[in-house]
Amino acid sequence: VQQLSFDNYPVKETTLEKKWYQNLEIFSEEARLANKPFWAFALAVNFAPHHVPTVAELRLQVYSDLAYGAQGIQYFTYWTPNGDALDFNTAPIELDGKRSEVYDRVRLMNKEIKNLSWVFLGAKVVSVAHTGGVIPLGTKRLIKLPETVKVLETTGTGALVSEFINGTNSFLVIVNRDFVNQMKLTLYCEPAV
Repeated sequence: VQQLSFDNYPVKETTLEKKWYQNLEIFSEEARLANKPFWAFALAVNFAPHHVPTVAELRLQVYSDLAYGAQGIQYFTYWTPNGDALDFNTAPIELDGKRSEVYDRVRLMNKEIKNLSWVFLGAKVVSVAHTGGVIPLGTKRLIKLPETVKVLETTGTGALVSEFINGTNSFLVIVNRDFVNQMKLTLYCEPAV
């Protein structure tokens, strides 16, 4: 295969699936070892135990995927499935072919991703770690800061912190792991010499 595909839907009501980041950690590492790019899904449909995804939930999924090195974002599912026991509803396109409110949310995410493609497309992950009092199962705690970062502090649940290189540029991506509450971020950097 030319690329690998990661499929996991972490948002359940107001919590995240406990093993989501662990699964993303394992999958992204295996993709690196296989020297294959990976694409990752974000949930864009309502079915139990999930609900209609908010913009914040889509952002958490998409930016976490990108921070782990995903080179493409897929949505499950674009068109609402018909006649399934899982009672799918409110995908971007409804059964009748009309756009749902999720259509505009996915469109917004795609616009954001496109505007940042120069950052993420072709990027190579250097490190991925997490901040917070409790970090997700199977992940690494942020201990060593990137060279030019002098202070990186977060409040609340904590954040995913990814450092990567794209061409001659280095990037630091910080994703709030809480899709309900805002996170205060304190970040002090020095210019690279």
